[in-house]
Amino acid sequence: MGSVYAIIWLVIAVVLFVRFRNVSPAIIPLSAYFVFLGLWWGANEFVQADLMNGAYGWILKGVSAAVLLFCGIIYYLTRSRLSSDAEDNDGEE
Repeated sequence: MGSVYAIIWLVIAVVLFVRFRNVSPAIIPLSAYFVFLGLWWGANEFVQADLMNGAYGWILKGVSAAVLLFCGIIYYLTRSRLSSDAEDNDGEE
């Protein structure tokens, strides 16, 4: 079942990168994260070590938290820039 998840993560990464890379600057690192997830889940299926628990699980959780924080910051900065642009446009009319 893990190989199905790996394929799903990789397909999501390709779709994000191909279709939505011009929408937001956060899409490229997010696509890279989904590639990482696909490779991680794929590796979990084929190696003897359990990559979802123990120290490896903490590595996965740490990378996930870092990507979530990074994308949250990008989202906040984009929203604040858009709202300031909207306020500037309201004053010009």
